[in-house]
Amino acid sequence: MARILIIDDDPTLQTLFSQFLEEEGYEILQAENGKKGIAIIKSQHPDVVITDIMMPEMDGLEILMEIRRAKIDVPIIAISGGMRDRPINFLQHAELFGATYVFKKPLPLNVLSAAIEEILESRLKHSGEEIPDEIRPD
Repeated sequence: MARILIIDDDPTLQTLFSQFLEEEGYEILQAENGKKGIAIIKSQHPDVVITDIMMPEMDGLEILMEIRRAKIDVPIIAISGGMRDRPINFLQHAELFGATYVFKKPLPLNVLSAAIEEILESRLKHSGEEIPDEIRPD
């Protein structure tokens, strides 16, 4: 079973994503900020990380930079609702920093699920292994 880490300071979104992905058959890890997320990445080694961009303590761009600096090989899905008072394209920056996918909020759950499946299948193809049933969602 693939493990997915959700890093988001919005408890409602975290719960929504967690419940949906658990129903899809994934094991879910959660962190409410980037510092806790980085600790989980280093200790639990998730298969995919979903991170919000705008968060207190350590934002999603800082998470991406830390993961790349530490040479941790984990695909990252970056999401952001943006900021109304700043015309900065944070998702474009996330792509430059190595995010596998970037999405604007609100993110349809079927789009998130398809991105995760594509990431997992791609990683298995590149490893030359068959896709085991236990990593496929139910």
